[in-house]
Amino acid sequence: MKFSRHILFVTLFTSLLTLVSCAQVVAQKPEVKTNSEPTKLATLPPGIHQLTVAVPSGNLLRYTISIPPKLKPENPVPLIIALHYGYSGKLTPFYGGSFMKQLVKPAFEELDAVIIAPDVLGDGDWTTQTNEQAVVWLTRIVLKLYPVNPKKVLITGFSMGAIGTWYIGGRHQDLFTAAIPVEGKPVDGNLNWTIPVYVIHSKKDEILPLEPTQKYVEKLKDKGANVEFKIIDNLAHYETSRYVKPLKEAQSWLNQVWK
Repeated sequence: MKFSRHILFVTLFTSLLTLVSCAQVVAQKPEVKTNSEPTKLATLPPGIHQLTVAVPSGNLLRYTISIPPKLKPENPVPLIIALHYGYSGKLTPFYGGSFMKQLVKPAFEELDAVIIAPDVLGDGDWTTQTNEQAVVWLTRIVLKLYPVNPKKVLITGFSMGAIGTWYIGGRHQDLFTAAIPVEGKPVDGNLNWTIPVYVIHSKKDEILPLEPTQKYVEKLKDKGANVEFKIIDNLAHYETSRYVKPLKEAQSWLNQVWK
């Protein structure tokens, strides 16, 4: 009798464990398959690639990467972080890649740099904590995985991306070694710039006027910051492709500050 009770107890206990295990499996959410960090160089041939990565915040970050033809471990190249301009409506996937191909890549083709163009997360802009953390994390991961020179890390952007360049670049000057904001006003009033900055802004910008940027640059110069200010005479804000030429002209300055 005792033996039968023992068998009954074991059977009930085993059944209970099975039910609990099944409940746990049902409660689990489907796993999202994605990279925990950007794809390594060995799997990426030269060219432009669209990838998705899970950032520490839990968000899935879309980013476009341009791999130069001569990328070799023994010859580290510059790294460029390109922040795209604003958008209306729902963000088109890999929006940053379109911006990169329109402006940043043709301007800096001769640098043979790795170029990273993330998509902004959520409905905000580049100055949100989530986007700041995502850009910084992605930059550090790329520096870890790719043969890029940590002394040649540029952050640049246009319009909303330029505002993000001022904001993120100014707050992480241990990471970036140069900044080039194009048609974007500063947002946080940080005057403690130690890395070189090349500012491009047009007199004809009807969306983001020249004056606030000009006043800020003057304050930076008064503080002894290494700032170059390129004022353009005849470009409106939305003539993005025409900014390739002035951005390309910044390359000689960039080569000098990276010596």
